[in-house]
Amino acid sequence: MSASADLAARRFSVVIVNYNGGQMLLDCVRSVRSGLLPADRIIVVDNGSRDDSMARLEAAEPGCVILRNGCNAGFARAVNRGLAQVRSEFALLLNNDARLAPDAWDALAAAFDTLPRAAFLGGRLLYEDGRLQNAVAAFPRLSAELLPRALLRALWPARYRGRPTGDAPLRVESIIGALFAVRMAAVAEFGPLDEDFFFFLEETEWCHRAHTRGWETWHIPAARAVHAQGATAKKHNALARIEYHRSRLLYFRKTAPGRYALSYAIALTKAAFNALGNALLAGLTLGLAPRVRAKAGVDLKILAWYLQGRPADVGLPDKCPPGRPLPGA
Repeated sequence: MSASADLAARRFSVVIVNYNGGQMLLDCVRSVRSGLLPADRIIVVDNGSRDDSMARLEAAEPGCVILRNGCNAGFARAVNRGLAQVRSEFALLLNNDARLAPDAWDALAAAFDTLPRAAFLGGRLLYEDGRLQNAVAAFPRLSAELLPRALLRALWPARYRGRPTGDAPLRVESIIGALFAVRMAAVAEFGPLDEDFFFFLEETEWCHRAHTRGWETWHIPAARAVHAQGATAKKHNALARIEYHRSRLLYFRKTAPGRYALSYAIALTKAAFNALGNALLAGLTLGLAPRVRAKAGVDLKILAWYLQGRPADVGLPDKCPPGRPLPGA
């Protein structure tokens, strides 16, 4: 790490939420470590992992601050517990399946200095082979629920550019939470993540809340990370998709309560259309197309969740019981 990057890094603390991260967690922590970056600036919040990821971390990188929830408290609740330990000027939220590039510190610190109303900064997310991932997102809107994504990009290319290719900082509506830098003074004004969100869209609601209070969100291409893109969620595809539907409805209820009933009707209609359409396609292919069969199975489980009244106990595993206090929180 260069001297300037070291000085920039020392203005940050890092919060990493872990859930069965395995080797990915260790790789993530090593990507933000340096000889001069204090280990106690790296805060790992474990959401009840059942693998050996925390033992491996403690053995390989002693000195990191470790907070154990004992159960899956969700992303927002875990991040907030980590942020409560932060005493630095800025915090960097980094997914446990991401690896930060060494020069990201300079880029993020410089952007915070030159953009005084920036509450949040995101970076460029890359696959292992260097291809771009989605790094920015538009706020969810009912119009977007009704139109195909290809048409949205054609009608509003600036708003729905998930993978910006330019090198200049870009003001956006929201950013993907895999690499998410936070100005702590801004959070003191409008509050931490909303813990009603368990998984998905918590960072989108946070960006929306900041926006309504005059703060800004920026995409900083020079801050880069390689990201495995939801490696944990992919292990539980149908359950993760149900969590996404739950969070999307919650987002509309919180940000546009007058249009919540309409958003629910649209979501249910789309779920039924997708499930029945893909089930028909799977039938026409006699179930011999694995991808079609798998997609139909996932969509039918989502529709069943709606028809059962969206039970709260259906979703990703190992959730903390509602109302249970977290140890040490």
